[in-house]
Amino acid sequence: MDVIKLRIISMTVALLFVGSAVAQEIETFVEPYRAAALSTTETGVLEQIVVRDGSRVQLGQTLAWLNDDVLHAALRVADAGMRAKAPLKIAENEAAICLRLFESYRELRANGNATERELERSQSDYMQAQARLENVREELAIRELEYARVQTQIEQRQIRAPFEGIVVRVDKEVGEQVSPTDPVVVHLVQIKTLKALFSVPVDAAQSLRPGHVLRLSIGNDRESRNGVIEHVSAVADAKSGTVSVTVRIPNAEGKIQSGLVCRWDLKQQENNKAASRVDSTRRAY
Repeated sequence: MDVIKLRIISMTVALLFVGSAVAQEIETFVEPYRAAALSTTETGVLEQIVVRDGSRVQLGQTLAWLNDDVLHAALRVADAGMRAKAPLKIAENEAAICLRLFESYRELRANGNATERELERSQSDYMQAQARLENVREELAIRELEYARVQTQIEQRQIRAPFEGIVVRVDKEVGEQVSPTDPVVVHLVQIKTLKALFSVPVDAAQSLRPGHVLRLSIGNDRESRNGVIEHVSAVADAKSGTVSVTVRIPNAEGKIQSGLVCRWDLKQQENNKAASRVDSTRRAY
């Protein structure tokens, strides 16, 4: 009976030890640092798609665009209206003539060679000419704004890369309709930098700060990689007793594949901190 009790106790201790050891290592999965489902703010028929699955794109690169023939025609009309300067020249000449007449009548009136009524009429003609000139200038300004508006509409019918990355999926084909209920055309991810979102026990997370460098093991072969803490949540999950910690993982060479398991040995982290404290104490003496 005593032997059985000893075996049960030893098995319990072993299980507790194993559980403690497992709890020291937390796991998650590697994710793209940024991921975006790209669409346009306009609706219409896809005119062209210049990327495909696996295409590497640069920031600002045009990936696809909707048909914009009507808008380009409207842009040409707006451009012609913006360049029409004849009404402005006529209005300027008229205002200049009225100004000279008004100044002439003012001089004549000062010398007693013109009536007050003639002076007032010339002044009124000049003010009306100035108003017509201002109206023409305002119309030209409106035409410039119209030209800019059409340009913006054309730009909004294009899909551009918001960051450097890789196209992972193209959802549509040329000729398909892009609608408010189904707007997504291209899926883009950034994998030169990856991230891992860990749920860290509250006690272990208390000493963590953005910028801390961690040692992680990634994939089934447990490849060792450095990661940098980017964000430590200010709010703990009451149900799990954990804090969300975002870790940034450099991947400039692209060797780490998104979706691999990522492990963080909290015990090793604590050991490294303890060793660092001991070393600093030795140096102090």
